[in-house]
Amino acid sequence: MTTPAQAWHLDNLRLAWLRIRSNADRAYKGYFRDLYTAYSVADEGQLKHLQNRLKRGIFDPTDACKVFFPKPSGVLRPYSLLAVEDQIVYQAIANAIAEKLYPRVRKRYNKEVFGHLYAGSASPWFYRKWSEGYSAFNKAAGAAFEAGYKWTASFDLTACYDSIDHHVLRKMLTEIGVSHELANQLTDFLTRWTATDTQIYHNHGIPQGPLSSGLIAESVLRYFDENRGTKHDVKYFRYVDDIRLFAKDQGHLRYALVALDLLSKDIGLFPQSGKIYIHEVVDIAAELKSISNPIEPVLSVPDVNQDSLRKRLAELTPGKKGYIVTDSTRFKFLMSRAKPSSQLLDRLWKVYERAPHYYTQLAQHLSKFKSIPEKHARRLVVEVRAQELYPAIQAAFIHASVGRMPQSARKFARAKFKPLWRLNQNQADLSEALWIWLVEQSHLTDSQIRYALLKAKPNWLRMSLLHGADWAQIAAARRTTVLNASLRASSPDVAISAAWLCVLNGVPVQLPVKSIQANAKILLKGVGLVRRAGPSVCGIRLAIHEMTGADIPVNWRKFFGVTYKQAEAQIVTCKAYFKTSATSWVNSMDVFIDWLLNSLYRLDGTLGIYKLGHPGAVLKSTKLKSKFPELFRLFTLVHEKRYESNLSHPVVKATQQPTKVIPFRWMTSTGAKALQRASAELHKQY
Repeated sequence: MTTPAQAWHLDNLRLAWLRIRSNADRAYKGYFRDLYTAYSVADEGQLKHLQNRLKRGIFDPTDACKVFFPKPSGVLRPYSLLAVEDQIVYQAIANAIAEKLYPRVRKRYNKEVFGHLYAGSASPWFYRKWSEGYSAFNKAAGAAFEAGYKWTASFDLTACYDSIDHHVLRKMLTEIGVSHELANQLTDFLTRWTATDTQIYHNHGIPQGPLSSGLIAESVLRYFDENRGTKHDVKYFRYVDDIRLFAKDQGHLRYALVALDLLSKDIGLFPQSGKIYIHEVVDIAAELKSISNPIEPVLSVPDVNQDSLRKRLAELTPGKKGYIVTDSTRFKFLMSRAKPSSQLLDRLWKVYERAPHYYTQLAQHLSKFKSIPEKHARRLVVEVRAQELYPAIQAAFIHASVGRMPQSARKFARAKFKPLWRLNQNQADLSEALWIWLVEQSHLTDSQIRYALLKAKPNWLRMSLLHGADWAQIAAARRTTVLNASLRASSPDVAISAAWLCVLNGVPVQLPVKSIQANAKILLKGVGLVRRAGPSVCGIRLAIHEMTGADIPVNWRKFFGVTYKQAEAQIVTCKAYFKTSATSWVNSMDVFIDWLLNSLYRLDGTLGIYKLGHPGAVLKSTKLKSKFPELFRLFTLVHEKRYESNLSHPVVKATQQPTKVIPFRWMTSTGAKALQRASAELHKQY
C-alpha cells in the first residue's frame, strides 16, 4: 500500500524535482524558468523544509494561476500554473502512483496504449518519448488496416481532464494499491489546483499543464483498457483520451462503441458524439494525418529547402479554399522548421483570420525575425487592440514583438499598448507580456512600477514581474524597499524570487530577519546573506491564520513547550474540519483548547491547577475569566456547543432535546471570531 509517508520520502521529493526540471514540455517550463533557477540555489534545503511541512500535515497548497487558450471550436482550454512547491508535491504523488500503476498497464504499452507511457523508477524523465508512442500508434493502426480491418471509428472524450470526478479517481487509485490517505490528500489538493480565480472549488478535474496530470489521467482511463472486452473482432488503440477502433465489419464497431459508451458512463466521462463517425478507410495515411508516417519529403534532407517548404505550406493552406488548413498536424510541424519570411507572414495572417487558434504558429514565426517588417509590426499592434475575446492571443503577439518592434512602429505601438495596462484586471499572461514590453520601452511611471511589483495578483504574475523588471533602472533605495517587502510576501514563489534578485543585484537584506518568509531565508542562508534560516514554519499560526484570516504572531512553540507537536497536530485537524464539517470542528477544537489550557496553567501559576482531559472543571474559574476573558469566552462557547453536537451526545443535557449538526455559519462567524480574539489576547503575553 502506497502511503503519504512514502510519497513524502526525501528521495522521492528529489526525484519529483528532477523530473519537473527535465520536463520535455518547454512551453510549461517557460512560465517558471527564472523561478526554477532561484529554487535550485538551495534546493536541498527547500526540499527538506517542504518534507517537514508535508509530514506534519501543515503544507497548504496555493490556488493555481489560470490562463485560458482558444480551442479550434472557439471555447477555452484552461491551463494551470502551479506554484513550484505544488508542482513538486503533485509530481511526488504521481511518482508514487506510477509505481503502483505500471505493473498493471505495461503489457499494453505500444500495443494498445500509446500515450503518457511511464519511463520507470530509474529514469530522470517521467514519460517515455511521446514521438515513439505516437509512431507506434500509427504503425499499429497501419498494420490493422493492412490485415483487413478496413472499418474504423474514433471514440473521443469531451474535456477529459476537466471532467474526471474525484470520487472516481480515489476509487481507481485505491484499487491499484494507493492508500485512502494519499488518495484523499491528492483530491484535496486538486480542488485548489483546478478552480478558477473565483475560488469556487470543484470535486472534479485535474489541472492541464503540469507534467503529473497525464499519469493521473491514465489511472482513470485504464478502466476502458481493462473492461472493453467484447466477443466481436475489433482492434483497440488508445492515445491518451482518443480511442481508435478498427474492424472488418462495421456492425462490430457499433457493439464496441456502445460498450465504450457504457464504460464512460460508469466513470462519469462524456464521449464527443459529434466526432463518432463509422466509415471505411481508403487511405490509412490520410486517415491518421501522421507526422511520422510518411515523413514530409521537404524535411527528408538535413538542410531544409525553404522554397520547397513554403510551397508545401501553401498547399496545406490553399487560397482557393479560403486559406483553411487542410492538415493541422503537418502544418504545425512544417511551421516549426520555417525560417522567417515576410511572404509567409502574409499567408499566416490570412490563416489566422479564419482560424484564430493558429495564433501560436503566427506568433512563433514573428518571433524568428530580428526586426519584424514594419507592415507586419503594425498589423500585429492592430490585432492586439482589436482582440477582445482571447487575451492569450494578445499576450502571444506582444511577447513576439519584444525586442523586435522596428523603430518606425514603436510610437504607434506605445500609444496602442499602454491603454491595455490594467494590471489586476487582465488575464495574468497578458499583464506579464505587457509588463515585459512596457519595461523594455521605459513606458511605465515609477509609481506604476512600484505598485505592480508589490500589488500584482495572482502570485505567479507578481513573481514574473519581479524577474521581468529592469532593476538596473530602478533607484537603489526603491530596489531595497521593494525587494525587502517581497522577501516577506506570504507566497514562497514571490519570496524566493525576491531573495535571488537580492543576490543578483547586491541588495542588502533588512532586519528583522525573522520576518522574512521561510523559503526565502533558506535561499539567503545558502548564499551566506543570513546566518540562520530560523525555526521551521509554525503550523498552529498557519492554521489560525487560515481559519480566522488574521496572522497573529504568538510564539506557540514557547507557549506549548514539550506538547507543541500534539497541539499542532490537533489544530491541523481543526483546520481540515473547518472546510468540511462544523460539528467535527467543534469537537476537535474542544480538544485543542484542552491542550491550550494545560499549557496556560503551567505557565501561569496564579490560575491554579489544571488536569488535562478535564476542561469542564474550570468552566466557572473566576481567575481565568478575569485574567483571560477572550480565551475564557472561546473555551465556554466551544465547550458548551459541543454539548449540542450529535458527535458527542444523543441529547442536550440541559434541555433533553436531541443533539444535531452544528451549522457552518456558527463556526465561520462566532467560532472563528472568538478564536481570533483569544489568540490576539495571548499574543500580548506570549
